[in-house]
Amino acid sequence: MEFNLDLIIETKSLVLKVVHEKYIDEINSNFTKEVTKYMPFNPSGKRKEVENFVEISLTNFKRKTDIVFVIVDKNDVFIGCCGIHDINLKSVELGLWLKEDSQSKGFGAEIINGLINFVEKNIEIDYIIYPVDKENIRSRKIPEKLGFKEYETYTKQKDDSTDLNIIEYRKYYRD
Repeated sequence: MEFNLDLIIETKSLVLKVVHEKYIDEINSNFTKEVTKYMPFNPSGKRKEVENFVEISLTNFKRKTDIVFVIVDKNDVFIGCCGIHDINLKSVELGLWLKEDSQSKGFGAEIINGLINFVEKNIEIDYIIYPVDKENIRSRKIPEKLGFKEYETYTKQKDDSTDLNIIEYRKYYRD
């Protein structure tokens, strides 16, 4: 697969673009404690942290290990971020987060379905991984709706006082 910074994935109502520094302020203001409640991140609200995230994302893009996208609607209004992570010969991992006022509108399944379609056409793998915190019922519906199966559960530390109870879903293409 050719990794090109102009890569775009279009879904029915959204556009996924490779992360870019022009979205740093949007990411920073929307990556809140509520949005990250079920994620292994604790946002600081510091712009420098998001600048580093974008820089690392672009470095990993060049290394062909990750593709991080910003999600916008057809009018270029910021919705959130998603990604294809840990790209290797066996698998990839998908993930996403949406700003608060874009949640519960069906965007999650639309985005993950768009990522799945892209992966199926461009990356030869055995399976796709989609990890979700057990308590995040709305997000758990996404892989269940799209044909993923529960593979395993494990604990992931969010911070010194909080653990996440992850259900790892997988969608297989080969045994």
